Amino acid sequence: MDKRNEKSKEAIRQALIRLSRTKPYSEISVRELCREAHVSRSTFYNNYRFFNDVVDEMSGAYMQKLREKKLTRAFFDSLQHDSDELNLLLESGVFGRDFCLYLRDLIAPGIQPDPTNIELNVEILYHAFGIFGVLQNLLAIRAEPELTGEIYRTGIDKLLKI
Repeated sequence: MDKRNEKSKEAIRQALIRLSRTKPYSEISVRELCREAHVSRSTFYNNYRFFNDVVDEMSGAYMQKLREKKLTRAFFDSLQHDSDELNLLLESGVFGRDFCLYLRDLIAPGIQPDPTNIELNVEILYHAFGIFGVLQNLLAIRAEPELTGEIYRTGIDKLLKI
């Protein structure tokens, strides 16, 4: 991919993150996104077939960035640092399942999924989706301007103890 295409794609991704701070993902249009990114609609469609392809690409890149991390304070702090991008990914619905399956692998390293062991599968997925839900709520709380990062940190401390 040439540098112009990569620069356009980055502008589109960053514009989507900025727009998602002020309105729901489902209400952002391609026209609005192109205006915010300072690219033409033809540039958008030269790089992406559908609007959701932008988020699919962002989700894949974000998951790649998370690979090899352990479930530690540093892991959760890195998520907090990327809270605008992560909130967008969570709101889009694209990211949640892959992230929960990633959490499942972090919770039970080395345990191969066994469809016949329903009890173990339910327990591991229960914890993974629980962490996911708590994280979603902590990031939403942190987005409130009158609240400090202290609530996020306290919530993560409690989550790490469980």
